[in-house]
Amino acid sequence: MYPIQIAMIIVWAAVVAVSILVEYFTCQIVSIAFVPAAVIALVMAAFDVHWGFQILAFFGGGVIFVFACRPLFKKYLQKAGTESFTVRNKNIGGKFRLIEEVVDGKSSIVISDVTWTAKILPESVLPAKGDMVEIIDFEGNKAIVKTVAQP
Repeated sequence: MYPIQIAMIIVWAAVVAVSILVEYFTCQIVSIAFVPAAVIALVMAAFDVHWGFQILAFFGGGVIFVFACRPLFKKYLQKAGTESFTVRNKNIGGKFRLIEEVVDGKSSIVISDVTWTAKILPESVLPAKGDMVEIIDFEGNKAIVKTVAQP
């Protein structure tokens, strides 16, 4: 085996491993399409196909698998009743503390170490910094919240 062949086998094996890990930890069907593309490139490397063709096969296969497989996976997961594990789905109904004063009906909350803009419902009692709010919905990148009654 040539050194470049060994290097490319290691590279493609690493791409497969990283893609699987990213998919495992994100649950968003982000990188699963790159696994078969990297496997194709890995097999090509094992048969000593020129590295340029390996890269071309990886990117071409990746694009094809993204456009072909992602909609199928999403459709399958929705059909199976699997709820998407997004920040939105997990946190509707969750209670969070405002970390800033309310200005123009907006403040900020922290969800999973990320600061989100919190838009206070107009019919809700105007909360102050430090008060608890409940997420009702999401509108774009803003959490729609209402004031939680203080005990």
